[in-house]
Amino acid sequence: TCRRGARRGGAIVLVDGVRIAMLNGAGEPQLAARMTRKARTLGLDVIREGNAASFSYLESVVIDRVGNMEQARAVAALLSIPHTIQQIDDDTYRLEQVEVIIGHDHRRLQLLDHDEGR
Repeated sequence: TCRRGARRGGAIVLVDGVRIAMLNGAGEPQLAARMTRKARTLGLDVIREGNAASFSYLESVVIDRVGNMEQARAVAALLSIPHTIQQIDDDTYRLEQVEVIIGHDHRRLQLLDHDEGR
């Protein structure tokens, strides 16, 4: 599936069904839920939402968990998150391919309409 807004000939190349975890890394109530709603309206398959391991993430980041940085970059572009990294582990129970952690910069990045859903 191609979605508008990224860097390959003006389109984001995103395989259908890329599984995403949306995690609150800033500690603001309902942040992951609100970002999940936004991601789903963009056609992303968010299979898990919740809190990150800590609330001390200064910057939002998209993490490739399976060795496909192109997919992580496509998700980051769709969500307007400038940072992507790769952290592959051997967790056989991990279902998500991409993990999104929303950090304290979410207002500066204008990731959400902060008047909605509160």
